[in-house]
Amino acid sequence: MNRILFFIILLITTYTYGQSFEGQITYKVIIKVNSESSFGISEKKMIEHLKNSGEYFDTLVINIKNGNYEKLINKKKPIRSVYKSGINKIYTFQTGSELVFIKDAKKYSPENLPIGKPKIIHNDSTVSIMGKECKSITLDNGMYGKETYFYNDSILKIDSELFKDHNTGYLNEILTLTKSYPIQITNLSVNSFEVKMILVDYSEKEISDSAFEIPKLKPAKNENSEMKMYGDEVMQIENER
Repeated sequence: MNRILFFIILLITTYTYGQSFEGQITYKVIIKVNSESSFGISEKKMIEHLKNSGEYFDTLVINIKNGNYEKLINKKKPIRSVYKSGINKIYTFQTGSELVFIKDAKKYSPENLPIGKPKIIHNDSTVSIMGKECKSITLDNGMYGKETYFYNDSILKIDSELFKDHNTGYLNEILTLTKSYPIQITNLSVNSFEVKMILVDYSEKEISDSAFEIPKLKPAKNENSEMKMYGDEVMQIENER
């Protein structure tokens, strides 16, 4: 179960121009479960579990500007994730918690999940999404599942150089190949658990630099190995008096 939740978080905290797109992107998130290959856990029970644990979400909003991104996840306790390209780090905040999980984006995956480099497959077929004919590439992570990125390089164009050091999730390699932000992402975990992120809206507009601001931080009072699953470092928001 923890591995499934980790991949949801990894998926949403990983993928996010020349002239590069600046604006806001909104995805609808759909979670599906194949009960025949998921130890008898039905999709209904899985969704109920995610809702009861506060992990369920169905919307992801992303603000992008000059190689930085902010991702907003509408969980019961909303999550905010910020990538700062200047220092190549990803900061993850959860509403109601002072803890901040910080990941060095030069690393491909957390240290306690030694995921090898995936096989990158260029798919031959195209799919129509939002009225756009989309090509796709698949990252085959072996026992950890597959991720497929559908894109149309006529919209949401990205300058991959802005993310050249963002190794986490192989974002730099994906953007080098697609040269645009995905219209849909499908993550299939061991043929039983599927997460789809489908583009439902996007707008090109000026994004304030305040969207990427990080509050003052101090060392966290308590850390454990489970916390480190979500970041290389755990810090705490410094409350100003």
